[in-house]
Amino acid sequence: MKADDPWKPFKDIATEPLEFARSWKAANGAKVIGHLIPDVPEEILHAAGALPFAIEGAGVSASHAQAYLPAYTCNHAMGTLEMALRGDLDMLDGMVIPYVCDTTRNLVHLWQRLFPAMPSELLRLPKRIEFGSVRDYARAEFTRLAESVGAITGRIPGADDLRASISLYNASRARLRGAYERHRANSSVWTAENLRVLLASASRAPREEHLAWMEALPWEDGAASTLEAVPVYVRGKVWDPPDILAMFDRLGLVVVRDEVATGFRWIQQDAPLDRDPIDALVERYLSTITYAGYHAEPRGLVTSFVERVKASGAAGVIFLNPKFCEAAGFDTPDFNKALENAGIPTLILETSTRGVSPGQIQIRLEAFREMISGELP
Repeated sequence: MKADDPWKPFKDIATEPLEFARSWKAANGAKVIGHLIPDVPEEILHAAGALPFAIEGAGVSASHAQAYLPAYTCNHAMGTLEMALRGDLDMLDGMVIPYVCDTTRNLVHLWQRLFPAMPSELLRLPKRIEFGSVRDYARAEFTRLAESVGAITGRIPGADDLRASISLYNASRARLRGAYERHRANSSVWTAENLRVLLASASRAPREEHLAWMEALPWEDGAASTLEAVPVYVRGKVWDPPDILAMFDRLGLVVVRDEVATGFRWIQQDAPLDRDPIDALVERYLSTITYAGYHAEPRGLVTSFVERVKASGAAGVIFLNPKFCEAAGFDTPDFNKALENAGIPTLILETSTRGVSPGQIQIRLEAFREMISGELP
């Protein structure tokens, strides 16, 4: 790798995120607050003076964690607990676990029992998105989170702190959305794997620095892609297996849009700056594409999903369904049937570190590409 490679800071953090967090903490003497994906409002952690640090268990081989969690637990939760039991997360000063499913709800109780010295919070995200009092409920939870995190860092964020953090994160999200547009225009340089490291590092680095580093990227490179690209739409939880976007690059699959919690879904919505900051964060949460397991009117969920796929111009849809994730399993059949009725090809991949071969996934991706690109006779 060249010494002046503009992608290097992002690749370094994405490759060794735990070491980065330890070094940052030692250098700055500040708190590092971990949060389980998805939907924790990072702006609140940042406004309290902490480094928000996303924890992702996909790709972690578990041995210790299997003594505490049943074998049918998704790899995201299993891998996260495994890292904690191994001592990999000893640099965290606190942990926020969002309630998005029964597994995460139970994980926080395990966390409090196994790691009593580490303050931890269950962020009780509302599941009934269309319920009448959902905004009041979410506001109360976000306010409680700010107070809890402030007790760890010694600074409960005020309205001005929150506004400053929201403004920063909005600017960062806008730049990251621009990276998706560059990927669509020139996937030879702005590869899917480069997108992954940009987003993975953004969720773990100080956002001010990350935003500054992005200025050195080749935004003005107007060259057209040298790859014969096939546009795809992806829905999933995380990029699992972790090298799946490198597979996309090798096969010429361009992610024109995705609903992955660590992908475009995470950066799609900004928080409005013209209102109370907690209300703004609630609005952003409720405006984000509904995550698997959240409850909304089923027909509307399916219809809006198909409309988003059509608007993206994708030639096909890929579902990355974590093994043992009931929420994703419940949603997929309805989505898949609606896409079939609309004449849009789909590929459903069950992903997990346990029992799923990356080689098998690549073969299925290659066959899908051939089908949707018209290369098959």
